[in-house]
Amino acid sequence: MAEVQDTRSPVLGENLVGQAVLAEISRHGWGKMMCGCGISAEHVPVDFVAALSGVPPERVGEGWADNHVYIQSNLMMPAVATASTMAAALTDPLIPLMWRRSLIQVLSALCSGEQDDAAQACREAARGCTWSLYEEIGSGRTVDAAAYAFELLTAFPEEKERLGFFQKRFRMNLPQDLRSENFDVRRADW
Repeated sequence: MAEVQDTRSPVLGENLVGQAVLAEISRHGWGKMMCGCGISAEHVPVDFVAALSGVPPERVGEGWADNHVYIQSNLMMPAVATASTMAAALTDPLIPLMWRRSLIQVLSALCSGEQDDAAQACREAARGCTWSLYEEIGSGRTVDAAAYAFELLTAFPEEKERLGFFQKRFRMNLPQDLRSENFDVRRADW
């Protein structure tokens, strides 16, 4: 179990993650997984929580996911545990909104990795946060985050009708190529 006890920012004095994220982190045997950097993956959730005290890095997942949980499109042992943690993090009101794009991008990378079994398990973890992804599309915060959320939702064929509705309703929140006049998700062959 990864030690992620002190979730307070020394500068802000606020919690960085809620109890649900901490519980999800503790559900996984991070110390028994080999990280992409060649050591135990125990540092991954610790580095993730620590990163939340700053701004998201330009390179998505830099310092905690990239080259640790995935290397390019290759998924490493902690991929599924990280996907579950990202799904929990997307529902956490304590995590700053500026991190949502990065969390969704990491989750998307995990769900589309080359290792089919691991990628499928990551998609199952992402299935638990579908409403968070829809909220991102509807929010209008950033086109990038909405696009990643939209593309992640296309991994769930049973969401085709609802996603089509959101695609039309919130078309201005999506990039041109994902708007229904350019890509009708309801007619796409999934």
